[in-house]
Amino acid sequence: MFFDDPALKELKKSFDSKKERREGMVRASDRGFGFMECPDRKSYFIAPNFMKNLLHGDKITAIITEDNAGRSQAEPETLIESALERFVGRVHINRFEGKVKLCVQPDSPTIKNSITCDDMREDKSVELKEGDWVKCTLKKHALRDHSFRAEINAFITTADDPKAPWTVSLEALDLPLDCPKMPEGLHFNEESIEREDLTALPFVTIDSEKTKDMDDALYITKEDDGSYVLYVAIADPTGYIDENSELDKEASRRAFSIYLPGRDIPMLPRELSDDLCSLREGEERPVLCAKIPVSAEGEVFSDKTVFSFARIKSQGKLIYNLVSDFIEKGSAEGFTPSEEVSKVLHILVDFTWVRDKYRSTHAAPFRNPPDYEFVLTEDGALDHIEVNYRRIANRIVEEAMITANIACGDLLAAKFHCGIFNIHAGFDPQCTRDILDLLRQEGYEGATAENISTMEGFSAVRRFAAAQESSYLDSRLRKMQEYSQISVEPAGHYALGLKNYATWTSPIRKYGDMINHRLLKAMILNSPSPRLPDAGTLQVMNLARRTNRMAERSVRDWLYVDYLEPDIEKKTVFHGEVFDVVRGGLRVTLQENGAMIFVPGSLISDDKTAMEFSAQTGELLVNGKCALRLGDPIEVRISEVNKLTRSVVGCPAAPVGGLKLPDPEHVRSMNNRRR
Repeated sequence: MFFDDPALKELKKSFDSKKERREGMVRASDRGFGFMECPDRKSYFIAPNFMKNLLHGDKITAIITEDNAGRSQAEPETLIESALERFVGRVHINRFEGKVKLCVQPDSPTIKNSITCDDMREDKSVELKEGDWVKCTLKKHALRDHSFRAEINAFITTADDPKAPWTVSLEALDLPLDCPKMPEGLHFNEESIEREDLTALPFVTIDSEKTKDMDDALYITKEDDGSYVLYVAIADPTGYIDENSELDKEASRRAFSIYLPGRDIPMLPRELSDDLCSLREGEERPVLCAKIPVSAEGEVFSDKTVFSFARIKSQGKLIYNLVSDFIEKGSAEGFTPSEEVSKVLHILVDFTWVRDKYRSTHAAPFRNPPDYEFVLTEDGALDHIEVNYRRIANRIVEEAMITANIACGDLLAAKFHCGIFNIHAGFDPQCTRDILDLLRQEGYEGATAENISTMEGFSAVRRFAAAQESSYLDSRLRKMQEYSQISVEPAGHYALGLKNYATWTSPIRKYGDMINHRLLKAMILNSPSPRLPDAGTLQVMNLARRTNRMAERSVRDWLYVDYLEPDIEKKTVFHGEVFDVVRGGLRVTLQENGAMIFVPGSLISDDKTAMEFSAQTGELLVNGKCALRLGDPIEVRISEVNKLTRSVVGCPAAPVGGLKLPDPEHVRSMNNRRR
């Protein structure tokens, strides 16, 4: 009867109102406890008995209390947003005392809870087995509903499917598994438009050997005064695809072709991307062509650039490595270009060095890291990884595409003040003080908050960093830059040192380039502009770009774990580079295959007090002295792979900073005991 007493209820309400409540994100540990991280960066301990009702990544409110030692801790009260809603996972069939319980282990490196599930699939023709991959929806959360429970909505693939890394990664992000279907009766819609006949000119494509969707071809002339006229011919899919068609809507939803290790998923039907629109050798194709004047010093004259409808016939499907061998060595096995093509290639080389020199003095330079090609077996498993360094042929194409996109960006900005622009705002303003301190420390003079916020100042800083023997300064500065964005309005691209930058050179692969094609066509024909991109278009494109990168990273991580596992026993020594310094260790990139591994402090030394990992300065200090910093080389071995979290752990192959290396086997066994 006391529970119904109004006075007691009021007293309890008064007590509750005086309790401190905070909102934050749950971070789980490997040892059962967790933390609630708040927006003001304060962190509160969550005891194991409370963590049983939580998932890593949950957004909650909690009551802040103190334990007997006076330490603050969080007692979860309400769920604001669950870390899991729709997810993929692996089937676990729990059999106990003759009963069978269906569970799913979410495919997440941070969520170790196995969740009881109900099979709610519409199609149950495939019997679920241990380890199968499925798509699920969380229906009950323990903090809100006193227990976790989910529904299985769809079967993805079997436990032993060698193609699981690709299929599961795509399904997890709701990305398409294949290209769109080719509509019946699709035909070229621009037969009535007069096109300039450029079929006699020796245009060439330069791509990798396996490339089928060739969307750019190059030709160039050199004038008597040393200047150049660069011809860039781009495939014309918008000649086939009406902007109000279902195929255009599908392309806009996808926004980009998806490029995964060893596999690609085109934005357009393969009949278009790999055939009708592909600039195949010896086959006539309609194109959108730009004739771009470039001075002998490398300046691009956008205002004198001429865009036109044209027809070309590629006179060579050239391959990066063979072109590079031909240019660098004078010959290439299996590649003997005609005299005309050879002349074009040599002028393109001259043009490339001129543009490179111009950018190195007027704009911001950029790195040329190698590409890593994942070569698969016939059944779809990873066979090996090839390192493709960016040689002269790659740089030719890169400089030509940048030049073409400069001209497009300037013209769209002047004509429409609208289009799909790539923008970059330079340094993060919140990092200004740290940047100025760093530049002073590294010997850069004259930097102020005002001048490093301008494109000229930003470019000057980047040029200074690129000229240093060590990549430390460049690596530090990159971590204090804004991210590049896609915009419907023109704005500067600080990372390239350009006032405007709008891509139009990959319309087979990017929907934004299709939009820019239509704007360029309207400009050429002096006709009403097509439907202009809006905020909705922008949102879809930015989201698609982000999710596509997540899918690529997911597949890479998955493949690297299997690929590097044999190197534990082999004790292979890899050449690495310090990519990041984080609390408790180093993130290292392996030069041989591009893998990112973690080297924890526990595998560098047993003496924790001797080491300080400074994320702010990007340094590992040993007894107060810098032993390693961003960009430094380090030789490492693979110590452990975790297939559940798809992570790779490494250890130094030689002592760091004079410290004695611990025994990796002993460290691993100690970690397993703690877990």
